[in-house]
Amino acid sequence: MAEAVRNDEPLRNMRFPEYSPQPAALLPEHATDKPLGEWPVTAMPEDTRLQNAGEAVGTALGTVVNEAREIPGRLQDRVQDLKHRFKVITRRRTAEAKVRASEVADELGQKASELAAETQRELVNWESRARIYARRYPLKFIAGTAAAGFVIGFILGLWREE
Repeated sequence: MAEAVRNDEPLRNMRFPEYSPQPAALLPEHATDKPLGEWPVTAMPEDTRLQNAGEAVGTALGTVVNEAREIPGRLQDRVQDLKHRFKVITRRRTAEAKVRASEVADELGQKASELAAETQRELVNWESRARIYARRYPLKFIAGTAAAGFVIGFILGLWREE
């Protein structure tokens, strides 16, 4: 509600009403019982307030409906983006797994070849030692071989009985 205007106040401090009535409302037969110097403020008709509220509600509902119509498209775009990201991540993981698998396979192959070479060297070493022992001590070598054969035969016989 507007405050009363005093005559000793400058015009720049004067407050103007937010709603300006029609010129016919300013005639004396439409005067209010307020003191002089106060701006007549007429209330907005009830229909206008309802119409303004209806327009505001209609605008808000229209905005919501428009936004709701855009949701499926946005969701499809988001789903496509997530699928693409998933594929990229899967490809990276697959590529990393392949690289890692090839590295492990190479490492295992290298260790296997090292182990095979080591075993070959040990076999050659044992063979040469056995030949030397057989030449120097032929009777001991024959007795040792017979004893080893007897022990292996005995163990195999026990194993078969069970």
